[in-house]
Amino acid sequence: MEIISNLPRNPKMTQWILEAGALGVIISILSDHFHKPGIIIESASGALCRFTISSDQELQKKVAETGIITVLVNMLDSGTASTKKYIAVSLRQFSESSNGLSRPVERKLNLFACCIGSPDTGCAVHTGICTTESSFCLLEANAIKPLVKVLDEPDFGACEASLDALLTLVNGEQLLKGSKVLEGGGAIAKMVKLLSSPSVRLQEKTLVALERIFRSPEYKQKYKASAQMPLVEITQRGSSGMKSVAAKILAHLNVLHEQSSFF
Repeated sequence: MEIISNLPRNPKMTQWILEAGALGVIISILSDHFHKPGIIIESASGALCRFTISSDQELQKKVAETGIITVLVNMLDSGTASTKKYIAVSLRQFSESSNGLSRPVERKLNLFACCIGSPDTGCAVHTGICTTESSFCLLEANAIKPLVKVLDEPDFGACEASLDALLTLVNGEQLLKGSKVLEGGGAIAKMVKLLSSPSVRLQEKTLVALERIFRSPEYKQKYKASAQMPLVEITQRGSSGMKSVAAKILAHLNVLHEQSSFF
């Protein structure tokens, strides 16, 4: 498993590994993770990442049809930090495909539509019909809260991978709907705490995400008090790029004028 997880990640190598039957073995190990040593689970989780890349949706579907996504979400509650990191990477790669695979909601007109209206059965983020196996939706997989929990991990790699997975929900036009889902799962509060992380990479990613999320009056009002001091600290000690983004957020929060020299 460890050798497979470290082989070059290119289509030709992945095809060779598939033809050798490795995917079935990986799925079997992870599905029986309660009875396998942690080091094997960790290596198998790393090996799975090559089969979940968003550039190959057919391969993603093949993996998802095994039911492994639900298994991966459940594994976020246990295991090593590296296992959680690899699982979050796979979930992020799955989620990158969700918007394009979500199926449009069919609206059926009927005589009573004007009176009662049809129920909205679309996904809260992707708008269309989502399932775990067809669109790899994190909401349908109930992955939000387990991923948010990993944000408390002291291991920066696991924390960053989880953050990356969660931020797929606020890409592009999904910002407002995705922000609502993140807020419901407690992610935004955790992201504010990450502004004080010793990891510069985590700070940078969190800053960029919060700059977009805090454009909404609802969130900037709610988190103004808790975010202000960490942001001021970054404007004083961060890199030039981080200072600029932190200053923009402070401007959103009406703490710093938009024409400040921090820009």
